[in-house]
Amino acid sequence: MKTFKLVELTLYPTDQDFLNEKEMKLSEGLIINKEEDNEWVLEAVLGKTDLESVQALSESRKVLLAQVRITKPENRPAMFLVHVQEVNDLGEEGNVIMKGTLAREEKMELFASIKRMRQEGMEEEEILTSGAGTTE
Repeated sequence: MKTFKLVELTLYPTDQDFLNEKEMKLSEGLIINKEEDNEWVLEAVLGKTDLESVQALSESRKVLLAQVRITKPENRPAMFLVHVQEVNDLGEEGNVIMKGTLAREEKMELFASIKRMRQEGMEEEEILTSGAGTTE
């Protein structure tokens, strides 16, 4: 496993007809590469407003696109397919835990792939583990 600092997080709901970004204001964050199964874990500490936004997004149980910057703000963003696992209210702030896979496609291509898979009847967990957006 490898752990990195998460410095920027933008979420894109995938259950709409267009991509609507929700940039989160991080207090802290980490991203863990669980190398053996191509799974990544993202944990973000957010303010109350952003925590409520993620809670609302998680209620749909839909896969989200997450654009992140790792280690330094000037690094290129990486795109992930994620599913919210936990939203924890800790008073003034809260933390969010998401699991997902690294994607190598552009966000509009990923968005179109997710919509197509849903139309084909795939469940959200199947979409998450389908390899969508990877070049493998």
